[in-house]
Amino acid sequence: MTIKMKKWIFLFLAFFSMAHATLRLHNDSPYKLRAVVRAADGTYLGEMIILPEHFNTWSQQYPSFGPGGQNYSEQPSRSQTPYSVQWYCLDGGQYGICENQSPGAIVVAGSCNGPKYCKPQKKKKKGPYGAHEDDEQLYTQPN
Repeated sequence: MTIKMKKWIFLFLAFFSMAHATLRLHNDSPYKLRAVVRAADGTYLGEMIILPEHFNTWSQQYPSFGPGGQNYSEQPSRSQTPYSVQWYCLDGGQYGICENQSPGAIVVAGSCNGPKYCKPQKKKKKGPYGAHEDDEQLYTQPN
């Protein structure tokens, strides 16, 4: 390959990696956690629920699962990076926050600043007829 061709490949790969920034989110806790990704200026970018001891990847291209989607509108006068990831318990309490995360980073909930504790959830009695209206859902089921 020529030097010119190598430059074009490098520029293409650099542009592609910046255009589709990702964060690898690892919930190393014993709790289900909600990870909320925010831009450098605090703008909401997306969120997802991650099971205990599981990984998930947040991508700028596919910002979140479930309702809400991406509410960030690009403006050249503000920067998205570095990201911050806020970890929340499913009851709404804060688990931790990791600030100054660069694209491509692995964000581990246990290494973030914060209480790193969730209140124990009440045990639910399982009924014989499936899901109940107070069960955790990631989406609204049609009636």
